[in-house]
Amino acid sequence: MKNGESEMRKRSNRQKKYYFPARLIKQLGRIQDYPLTIVEAPSGFGKTTAVREYLKGNLPEGACEYWYTCLGGPVSVSWQGFCEVFAKVDEKVAEDLKNLKLPTRDTLFYMASYLKDIFCQSETYFVVDNFQFFDCELPHKVGIAFFMHENPNLHIILITQQMKIEQKISLYNSDALLIDAPYFFFDKESTDIVLRMEGIQLNREELDRIYENTEGWISAIRLQAINLIETGSFSFNASIEQLVETSIWNKLDPEEQDFLLSVSVLDSFTAHQAAIMLGQDFIPHKIEELLKNHDFIRYFHDKHLYSIHSILQNYLKNRFYHFYPEAYQKQVYCRAGASYAAISQNYLAAIFYYKIRDFDAILSLPFTVECMDIQEAKYQPEFIVKIVQGCPEETWIKYPFAILAFGYYALLQGDIQIYERLSGLLYRAVEDETRFSLEELRRIKGEHAILETLGNFNHVPKMIEGHEKTLQYLNSHSNMIKPDTPWLFAATSVLNMFWRESGTLRDTLRQVDRGAQLYCKFTQGNGAGYNSIMYAEAMLMCGDDNEAEILCYKALYEARSNKQTGMCICAELIRVRIAILRGDVRGYTESLTNLQNYGKENSNLYILNMIEYCMSVISVILGVKDYVAPWLYDMERIKKVLHVPIIPFAQLIYISLLLMDKKYNEFYGICHMVMDKRRDYNGRIKYIMYDVYSLIFFSMAKRNSGDYLGAQKCLKEALDLALPDQIYLPFAQFLSMEECLSELVVRHFDMENETEDHVDWGRGMAALKLLCSRQQKGVSVIRKAILQEKSPLTSREREVAQLARERLTAKEIAEKLYISPTTVKTILRNVYSKLDIHSRTDLAARDF
Repeated sequence: MKNGESEMRKRSNRQKKYYFPARLIKQLGRIQDYPLTIVEAPSGFGKTTAVREYLKGNLPEGACEYWYTCLGGPVSVSWQGFCEVFAKVDEKVAEDLKNLKLPTRDTLFYMASYLKDIFCQSETYFVVDNFQFFDCELPHKVGIAFFMHENPNLHIILITQQMKIEQKISLYNSDALLIDAPYFFFDKESTDIVLRMEGIQLNREELDRIYENTEGWISAIRLQAINLIETGSFSFNASIEQLVETSIWNKLDPEEQDFLLSVSVLDSFTAHQAAIMLGQDFIPHKIEELLKNHDFIRYFHDKHLYSIHSILQNYLKNRFYHFYPEAYQKQVYCRAGASYAAISQNYLAAIFYYKIRDFDAILSLPFTVECMDIQEAKYQPEFIVKIVQGCPEETWIKYPFAILAFGYYALLQGDIQIYERLSGLLYRAVEDETRFSLEELRRIKGEHAILETLGNFNHVPKMIEGHEKTLQYLNSHSNMIKPDTPWLFAATSVLNMFWRESGTLRDTLRQVDRGAQLYCKFTQGNGAGYNSIMYAEAMLMCGDDNEAEILCYKALYEARSNKQTGMCICAELIRVRIAILRGDVRGYTESLTNLQNYGKENSNLYILNMIEYCMSVISVILGVKDYVAPWLYDMERIKKVLHVPIIPFAQLIYISLLLMDKKYNEFYGICHMVMDKRRDYNGRIKYIMYDVYSLIFFSMAKRNSGDYLGAQKCLKEALDLALPDQIYLPFAQFLSMEECLSELVVRHFDMENETEDHVDWGRGMAALKLLCSRQQKGVSVIRKAILQEKSPLTSREREVAQLARERLTAKEIAEKLYISPTTVKTILRNVYSKLDIHSRTDLAARDF
């Protein structure tokens, strides 16, 4: 009887007959009516099988069906795989999504906007399986972004394990179709049908007991069926783990058990990886049959990957970690590292090699600057630090190219201690020159010179020395800095990064010119135009907007010729600021549109972040919050979005927003923190522009708290830094600055004791006051144009509202505009309605 039942079960599997509860079938039938469906239930509920079989039997004629299955590993790998499959739906949108690197809180807006542009002519069902493995920052928000696509032909289905309650609520609110666990439970009648399909007929009492034991969970039903077929009886009191042991594990021979234990540490695996885990070149026939026929192992033909069902994998991992000796585990980890290295999954390979502290194996992996990107994996920064700190120096010096990649990454993270340590190790690595060919030696020394130059980016003379040293060694272009590498950490201001000492700006500009000539020789045009941009910024700072504009066009020509979008963004930001200074609405609109269009043309994440940063700078200058990026409201998110050398300037925007929101206590506290950091220089980086703004803010904080003497002292210190280089514009950005400057002149400028320094200071103050006046007038014109563009009021309504805000009566307004008082009252009623206000007091507080 037992053998007959086994043969019956095999035939049933070959025929692939499935049965699903009626209420589940009904709910699956609603998928075609929704843009997004969430199929959510714990492991072992048959979610994937249900969706796959339903689509197989009910797909409309001519409809397309695509599947992407997340199989664990770094989220960036999952995202790339998703985008590659999504390209079958819309290649352009898939490429844009891929360039985002991965979804975060700060890229969801772009993701949603790209999905809205999907072109999909045929009815299409796109399924993402194992969505719970998509371990991004906000997986449920990604689901909502999928919902926001507006193509009626596209139906996205996310299959996932259980979500948190707040994630469920947000998805419920999105009007997505939710098919959750209750739909998958089998009632007693359905349980009987499933068992009959397996060739098992039960009496009423047996059916009651099996239903009570399994509670309608299909995996438990299947395991009980397998156990009955294999042993001839049910195990009514057994747990799932016990059922797996009796129904699956005990039926395997030692070779099969050893194989499944070893591959259980992998999220998924190829046939080649399986062979490596066995320590062989090819998979034995017996193991190949096991992979092909086992109920709890799936094969994905499009990826050529095997995946063990989580119920079996959890059992295997429990045995592996708790019942096997350390020596056996180390052998498995070593093979797991080799298996991931074989498919170029270097980060995952490094994780397993690190478990056994095999640093030679880690540093032998072909790490490059590109693969050291911060978004490669969720915890990579911490893991990289562990490798750097744990690896012995004698091991490091055997792998100079790995040192270069790790050193560059440390610099991006702002970990100067690790950066300097690795840079020093490179000198030791090349002491024995006989270890390398002449070309390798030149390449190592040349790239090392670039790495040291990047560490000295804020010291232009040292940077030039580094460029000259680089050119002594490199006969070709750098492998570290390529044309599409973000120039200088994706900075949006060249002046901010290079202006290091007060009174030296003119010399620095000449040095930057020299540095740019050298830099372009080994970088294939990376950063083309940055020297012209710095000149343009310097001219704008002193109020020479005509010269600044000419230099902007020169920079744009150079940058566009070399496809340097980042440099174009920097130049367009300057053009926007020039237009604001002039009150040139047309120029402002043109440059702003150009700036925003770069985001539409190029979906690389660092480009989008640069644009968001620039738009935020513009918002702060204008005193509006329309364009401020959400991440700039949060100091911690700023650290996640930007590379460390840029963060101080982003923090200044955060402080500006506090001031705009009148959060004076927090503003004052943050200003104290900024001043403390300003005094904490290690000598490597000195940002004079950061110092100027910090002192201005601290002056304003002291003034708001009633410390007028302290405010004037800070303002004087800021002026002493800025005036020698004719840096006036930072002061002109603040509306209250003219009054502050007047008070300062009265206190500090003694005309009776006129010296040469006083004369220069007085000239600078006069130029600064003139620029303040121009800036405030320009801002007023641009703000008015923005308000008019988005205002719900007509020109006549704005005119009446403005006079009412100036406290004129209806009669006075009527006389001034030659209309009747009744008309004035009617217009004001319309104004109140459109602005959703109820009084003149409300009107005084509103922009319109």
